Amino acid sequence: MASSTYFRRALTFLLSFYQFLRPIYGQAPPQPENIGIDGTSFLDHQAPINSFYGQTFLLENIPYIDIPDTNIQDVYYYRWSSLARHLHYAIAGTGYVLTEFVQPVQYSMAFDTIDAAAGHQIDEARWLRSDYFTNDYVQFWTRGPGNSTQYTHWILDAAYRKSQVDGNVEFLINQLPGMIDMWNQWYFTFDFGVGLYYFPPTDDAQEFSLPGWVASDGGLTNVTLLDMGPDTYRPSHNAYMVANARAIAQTAAAAGNVTVAANFTSIANNLESAIFEYLWDPTQQFFVDVIRPNNSNLTQLQGREEVGLFPFRFGIGLQNQYSDPSSQEVFDAQGFGSEFGPTTLETRNYYYDAIKPATYCCYWNGQSWPFSTAHVLKSLAAIYRTGNSSLTADDYYHVLSTYATTQHDYYGQPFVAEAHYPEVNAWSAYTTNHSEHYDHSTNNDDVITGLLGLIPRSDSMLQISPIIPQNWTYFALENVGYHGHLLTILYDLDGTRYNQSKGLTVYVDGQVYYNSPNSTAFFALPNATITPSTTPIPVNIAVNPKGNDYFPNASATTTYDLDSPFKANDGFIFYDYIPDNRWTNNQSYFFNDTYELFFARPQTFSSITLAIYSDRVRGGMVDCPASLEIYGDSGIYASLPNFTAICLPNDRNTISFNQNVTSTFIAVNMYIQRSFAVGLAEIEIWVPPSRGPTYYAVDNLLTNTIIEFDKSIQTATVTGAVVGNNTETGSITFSGVYSESGGPVTLDVSYSNRATEASMMQILVNRVPTASGNLTLAPTGNAYQTISADGELLAGNNFVTISGGNGYVYYDTLTVNAANQAA
Repeated sequence: MASSTYFRRALTFLLSFYQFLRPIYGQAPPQPENIGIDGTSFLDHQAPINSFYGQTFLLENIPYIDIPDTNIQDVYYYRWSSLARHLHYAIAGTGYVLTEFVQPVQYSMAFDTIDAAAGHQIDEARWLRSDYFTNDYVQFWTRGPGNSTQYTHWILDAAYRKSQVDGNVEFLINQLPGMIDMWNQWYFTFDFGVGLYYFPPTDDAQEFSLPGWVASDGGLTNVTLLDMGPDTYRPSHNAYMVANARAIAQTAAAAGNVTVAANFTSIANNLESAIFEYLWDPTQQFFVDVIRPNNSNLTQLQGREEVGLFPFRFGIGLQNQYSDPSSQEVFDAQGFGSEFGPTTLETRNYYYDAIKPATYCCYWNGQSWPFSTAHVLKSLAAIYRTGNSSLTADDYYHVLSTYATTQHDYYGQPFVAEAHYPEVNAWSAYTTNHSEHYDHSTNNDDVITGLLGLIPRSDSMLQISPIIPQNWTYFALENVGYHGHLLTILYDLDGTRYNQSKGLTVYVDGQVYYNSPNSTAFFALPNATITPSTTPIPVNIAVNPKGNDYFPNASATTTYDLDSPFKANDGFIFYDYIPDNRWTNNQSYFFNDTYELFFARPQTFSSITLAIYSDRVRGGMVDCPASLEIYGDSGIYASLPNFTAICLPNDRNTISFNQNVTSTFIAVNMYIQRSFAVGLAEIEIWVPPSRGPTYYAVDNLLTNTIIEFDKSIQTATVTGAVVGNNTETGSITFSGVYSESGGPVTLDVSYSNRATEASMMQILVNRVPTASGNLTLAPTGNAYQTISADGELLAGNNFVTISGGNGYVYYDTLTVNAANQAA
């Protein structure tokens, strides 16, 4: 299969050039900035991913491993494919976010995000060679519409540690104002008298946990309290906040801001002291919960929960008197030890339950949650590396191996859902077309940093300290992006596995750089040779995050009853039958069908990317088109009469035109192979990002507003597309408002107020109100006029949110005026 795939990829290029005599000039999906660096090829890069879809993404982005444990190794490669399913392209200017569920859930926030596991998601995705995934996602939280007080989190800590992998300190420093803003949003849960944060456990993302059982007397007095739990001082939440404060302090120090660094160092130290004072129980020898209401003495809960192990991963309590007794509970059968554990509550506790009492997903009084296991693995690695614990490498490996065994489905294939029974080989929280491939934990970050020992640092030193069993004689980590380099780390005890030197060999950018007879290393890396690209990362203008009533609006001449045209431009790319994410013309009466996207205003582009859905090899009825045509306002842009020969099924296929075209729509007319339908998992159109100074309201994130076409009045768009129905609850978030170096600007908003009375408008820049305050939108009749506000942009992409109106206000454009704004 590997050779067939390589042949097809080569043929895709050759036939595109020779058979159709068209140069490949169009924009394609962005690739890793380090794609041009030569790595190594000791390992087979095709065989481990043969069973997965979207192989181009995997080949370009993931580090490869070779270890004696095929169980851990198979889950490692699976988890990259599962993460890919959650890379959600939000909208041009915002870029990528990561989702928790494969399908949107009612309680998710902007672009289907949930902040609870965002730290895990950043930890995992930081090892992808394309750093724009995590750059976009971090900036979504620090500047954009991300709701970072929905649940507790350690996003700021993860953002800092991301910089320890990619080495992009400049990007991190540029996020400092947003990091401080995110921190300040949490004061509503801070008890200034005690010096700790409190929150109901359900808002710590842990329903039906011990505080709820105790406070409600097992649910007898208050079922809602049992679920939500009372306000509680928790080791998890407070450890997150210590880590977040230290991330701000370290970022400020890197920026040379001594005052902010000192302030947040003091905040972190004081909070850590309060954790020891109130949450460490010397009798239980564990960090425990303290219920806040009706507990003036701050009596600690009797019962160890897995959250009591979380502080260690953040450097809290690593002294032997805390870490040693706590970590041993992981292996105690009356503690957290179980066949598919660790458990979320110690098994000796009265409220421990190995079998859920209801079909509801989320019980945290015994079920094994990958979310928590990922924290525990990082804590165990931190404890082991202190060198003063009784914890052994075999202990760590045991937990990681158990975790890998847990991550399988009924058929024995690698799989992850929400929660697993601790004593039965089955997922206890798993709903079809909902929580498959659940992105709520790390796995590969633990393999890379824990097992294989690549420890990220902020300086130029490379530290390798694996936690491997004593009987392992080899391991490899190949082509991992780190500080602008591609590293390959080979450990071969006798030199026969990889035919290199005995012991440890490190390749930097394809060249041998270090040898040692040991399995550990600590040495200075050379300066990165890659020159940062000055070409902006392209944006996808085909995506529609809002659905059928928004733009670009998708339609098709035929759609199978269980599919939807919108699923092919919703920003997700995955090729499963279930969960579903596709448009097909299955059961169509025609030999060809057309999929169309209609833009709110004319767009200019030079290519189209089709993520072709095919289930033929799975016994289905959908496969690559036999041929296809692409056309728009000015006619046919590309015709591929033998598309089957070059099609990559269940992967991206970029089709380039011989020129830029401008159109109000794009249509793909697909002809079927005999007896097979055609399908799309996604359609993308990649173009250079707008650098302003004018940004169109209709291109951006709309909340409680709609796009209307006002052709009777002159607007900035030839189609007359504007954003209407603006009320007090409506908003437009302009993303990707660019500034080279940041600074003061004037923001001009083109609007029309058709009412007879004035209306109010507010402008936020990166969630911060402008100095101009609330602005008055005077009546304009049917005309459009401009209102201005002074603002301050940060370097890079900014988010400008306009809100307010009376139901008769229409917004057309945002124009940014500043000396350093590109025209």
